[in-house]
Amino acid sequence: AEETHALYAQLGFAAGIFRGNVGFRYLDTTVESTGNSVIDDVPTPTTSKGSYDFVLPRFNLVADVHEDVLVRFGYTEDIRRPNFDTLSTSFTFSTSPNPPTFIGNPGLNPEEVASFDLGVEWYFAQNSVLSLGFFHKERTGLFVRTQEDPFEDPVTGFRDTTPPCEQGGIFNPIADINVFGPVPGVGVCVPLATTINGSGEATQTGFELVFQYDLSGLEDRLGWASGFGFLANFTSQEFDGPDEYWTATSRASTVFAANGNTDVDLQAELIDLSETSYNLTLYYEKFGLSARARYTWREAYRSTDFGSTSSFPWGFPVVQDDRGQLNASVNYIFNDHLTVGIEGI
Repeated sequence: AEETHALYAQLGFAAGIFRGNVGFRYLDTTVESTGNSVIDDVPTPTTSKGSYDFVLPRFNLVADVHEDVLVRFGYTEDIRRPNFDTLSTSFTFSTSPNPPTFIGNPGLNPEEVASFDLGVEWYFAQNSVLSLGFFHKERTGLFVRTQEDPFEDPVTGFRDTTPPCEQGGIFNPIADINVFGPVPGVGVCVPLATTINGSGEATQTGFELVFQYDLSGLEDRLGWASGFGFLANFTSQEFDGPDEYWTATSRASTVFAANGNTDVDLQAELIDLSETSYNLTLYYEKFGLSARARYTWREAYRSTDFGSTSSFPWGFPVVQDDRGQLNASVNYIFNDHLTVGIEGI
């Protein structure tokens, strides 16, 4: 359960070529997670609590430097809350001894994000704009998954097959012992994973270019062709990670060591962050006809879309390769009660 109390305040202003607003948001949140603690095979309901509060200021300024040119500046402090899966203390065991058991952390605080934005917009024609924006974000308390592996005998590779797992991990009573014990059966220590707030500061810096050209204002000269329009967006950004690192699993470390690499780790980074991405859209809107084709492309990025958030191969989030997608649709409005269309991806 999550309970939040909030207070908002904002003041607008205008003077000469300048206008904007300044304000703040106050949040006070309490988180409570109820799950089961298993001791000597007896489940006992347990409740864990966490709380946090923030004062989040924001400031926006717009300057009308020319009849069709605007300059915008903004500063905002905000938070990114964890999802409920990373807060819940309930967990599910797997029948396999390999994947870690993921337990939520109700004491996890939101990530704090301070954003600086500066942009220039040129409205060169009706319903058309060319803009360039620069942004810089400073993130603290980045969500980082940490994993505690069970001890494995360096000679036999065996783990403890009876609770408690005093040398690391958590006892999984239904996992197949497999190669981790001398006798077949179920019940073995497995890795234990959770999410914590990383230390240090992470930064995200980049720029965005946007172009939109709409011919609807030229109907007198172009006729039916005035229904065409075009949109384009290009974003490039760099991320400098915090002081936290993802570490390899014990089995992966064995493989790395066999190839002459020890203490393999990877500096934590933002999940689902592509350094470069763009999209292009061509559309037509006129005479009841709506047609558009949109192509999007993004560079490779780290992802948790692999089975579940507790299943990181080798101990690291997977890499999703460069990805492009074309969407197209055509719709025709016959009347107020009937529209026919077709879409493709």
